[in-house]
Amino acid sequence: MSLTLEESAIVAAAQASEAVSELLRFAREGNYTEASPFNDEVVAKLAEALKLAIGIDDTPHKSCWLDANELALFANLRAAAVAFLEGWAG
Repeated sequence: MSLTLEESAIVAAAQASEAVSELLRFAREGNYTEASPFNDEVVAKLAEALKLAIGIDDTPHKSCWLDANELALFANLRAAAVAFLEGWAG
């Protein structure tokens, strides 16, 4: 099932918000345990939010204001986020 752009925005915002909350908790309280700074998968949540945000921003009009190199950078960033998430979940 594919998400609408609006649904993707809600999921991305939720993922980013959870990650930010955990980062702020870390800043205030320090490591969650001796072995881990975080209580949650902060990097994975931010990667998911990034992947979704790039998908929302990936519109046909983007090529009007980005050059080919910049478009390639966005594609590479999204591919890296996807590869990270697939490896993380794998």
